Amino acid sequence: MSTRRPHKKPSHAHAQAGPSGGAGGSESGQIITRVTRPGAGTCERIRPARISDAVREPGALLWVDVQDPGPAELEMLREELGFHRLALEDVAKQRQRPKVDEYPGYFFVVMYAPLPSEPGGQLETVELDLFVGKNYVVTLHQGEIPSLQDAVTRWEKTDPDLREQVGFLLHTIADSVIDAYFPIVDAMEDRLDELELSLFTAHQGFDPKELLAAKRSLYTLRKAIYPLREVFNTFLRRDQVIFSPETYPYFQDSYDHVLRLLDIIDVERDMATGALEAQLSVVSNRLNETMKRLTVVAICVAILGAVFGAWGMNFTEVPLDKMGLTGFITVVSGTLVLVGVVLLIARHLDFL
Repeated sequence: MSTRRPHKKPSHAHAQAGPSGGAGGSESGQIITRVTRPGAGTCERIRPARISDAVREPGALLWVDVQDPGPAELEMLREELGFHRLALEDVAKQRQRPKVDEYPGYFFVVMYAPLPSEPGGQLETVELDLFVGKNYVVTLHQGEIPSLQDAVTRWEKTDPDLREQVGFLLHTIADSVIDAYFPIVDAMEDRLDELELSLFTAHQGFDPKELLAAKRSLYTLRKAIYPLREVFNTFLRRDQVIFSPETYPYFQDSYDHVLRLLDIIDVERDMATGALEAQLSVVSNRLNETMKRLTVVAICVAILGAVFGAWGMNFTEVPLDKMGLTGFITVVSGTLVLVGVVLLIARHLDFL
């Protein structure tokens, strides 16, 4: 899977709040903590040091976003929220497969979010790790993720009753990440259609490298999306106690989006494979056409070489020599007639 991992700066021993009071962290990471309370019309930003206090508030819901986490940030989360060392080790190592692990009182979820890329370029993704408890969601990632910014906007503008439920917050984040893939697969489908059409034009702009890049992007997409079926199946289980029943339809909606993406990806993989096979067939057919034309040319050259080569031999008496120019014209005309007959036969046999 193509992933981008920005260079980390050395971390400090403790995370610090930023100038706004809501964003903070060491040089290696930036922490933004948002909290919503019952009856509050907006989300409030708090300092990272107040996370453990806010988690214990009745009805409070936290979203802690950590960008470029370092050892100090991970240790802070372990102390404030009690996350298991194995889960934090997965966050530090990165390159995990999309999954959901159940720990006492919370889920550890791994997803991959798409990153902006050049048109026709290979898709890049970045790992997004989530800790989901009864009243908090912690997101950890390297660099900025555009789909997370969309999730922030959606969550802050949603109905206050839904904004207080952790299941809806998780749905908003996951659905924003999943929805970010749809413009990518739509653009890829349009480009595959253009590449297929360019195969059969006389002066095509077909680029096999672009088709291979599309296949690699589809492979990356499938690796990022396919395991999410298991993730959302876990969220939809009725025996888990973290999410309220009101959020099940939202998880079902995200699950449907995953299935829809997988259907599109499978169709586009078939399109890309078919385009590659068609390209090989077109190249083979054009080579056959070229060989047939070269065969006709070779026959014509052989006739010319046979006739004029024979007249260039050391005869005691050259045939038609006594006829002078008339003999020469007769030989040339007869040769051209033979060549014309060969060309007529080749055209009749569809060699030309």
